[in-house]
Amino acid sequence: MSSGVESTVSLARTEAAFWSAFLRNRNVDARSADDGAVSVAGGYALCLVGTYLEYAVGVGSTRPIRPDDLEIVRDFYAQRGLPPRLELDEAVLARDRAVLTAAGYEEDDVRLVVLQAAIGAATVPDGITVRTATNRRAWADLVVRAFEDITPDADHARLRRSTEANAASAQGLVIASIDGVDVGAAAVGITGDLALLYSGAVLSTHRKRGIHRALTAARLALATRRGATRAALKTTPDSPVIRSAAALGFTPAATRRRLRALD
Repeated sequence: MSSGVESTVSLARTEAAFWSAFLRNRNVDARSADDGAVSVAGGYALCLVGTYLEYAVGVGSTRPIRPDDLEIVRDFYAQRGLPPRLELDEAVLARDRAVLTAAGYEEDDVRLVVLQAAIGAATVPDGITVRTATNRRAWADLVVRAFEDITPDADHARLRRSTEANAASAQGLVIASIDGVDVGAAAVGITGDLALLYSGAVLSTHRKRGIHRALTAARLALATRRGATRAALKTTPDSPVIRSAAALGFTPAATRRRLRALD
């Protein structure tokens, strides 16, 4: 694997390890009994049942994907009544397309851009206040409100459980407000020297006012205090998040694709 590919897939490997550690260390109850993670070719098949995290990340990040790796993934998700799904860097997909096609995998419509940056000085724009949140339920309620208008009604329960899991996994939660009104929220997870930025959400009434940039700046400052020196996030190619992140020094590191195995 070339050094360029090695650099980009290492982000996927770190992200997968972060979620695997969260799944190993969380309390298990009746609702989470089928949650889990299994190591596969440098990454992990991950499952938080009833959330958006029901796919494998980082598979093929340490070596080419083999048919037996895909059998592990298939068995893991079959035990949970789910189809096997992968999220792969395009470089890994190009390298291992033949084995993936032979195993019945096809690309779906999801394309994601991974952005990364060395953490530098970042300030919150004037007029926006960002504070650290300790009330996970209040934070989750705000994130759900912010995403509800772009989430189909049938997915609202999945959105709620995903948001609650994001709150539980984070090392830092932040809330942005304008004139005393809470208008956005976001999370950061820290693993080693890397800060993973996720779950950034802004109420529809306050979008395009620099709030996401403020949430990102606040999370970078928090991550610096926790020892992180670099940061990464992923989003869709047409997201305004790309522009606000670029203003803080983020640049594209990789493009990822989601794949699903057909029956």
